[in-house]
Amino acid sequence: MLGKGLLEGMGITLKSFFRKKVTLQYPEVKLTMPPRFRGGELELDHHKCIACGLCAMACPNHVIRLTTGTNEQKKRYLTSYVYQSGLCLYCNYCVEACPTQAIRWDKNYENARYFREELDVDCLELSLQKEAEPAVETEEAATLPRRSAG
Repeated sequence: MLGKGLLEGMGITLKSFFRKKVTLQYPEVKLTMPPRFRGGELELDHHKCIACGLCAMACPNHVIRLTTGTNEQKKRYLTSYVYQSGLCLYCNYCVEACPTQAIRWDKNYENARYFREELDVDCLELSLQKEAEPAVETEEAATLPRRSAG
């Protein structure tokens, strides 16, 4: 039948036209991203990372620069892990290539920066900062005066 595709398309359009519209007040209310969202910046778990470099080799644009070192037991570790988000294709090859699932996408979709240099993210430094934050909070809680229950 001629026009069957057109009628199906118009049916979908009419259904969406009469649905209730949902508007978010963006700066105050942020959209929650689904689990499979690819975007934002890379989150690195430096405890899981074995410094193999597969993520950097899998990247078609070579936006991941990592340097490694070796300790006394001949085990490799990261000394720097820089991700250039301005050049990233968000293809997910780096996340798929990681054998230990040490990197993943964060759910932050606000990536606007004023200067291009701010698009280079030091993932290792951010990972170390995130690790230190809970320790600071527990130290602050320990120094606060406690109230008596009576």
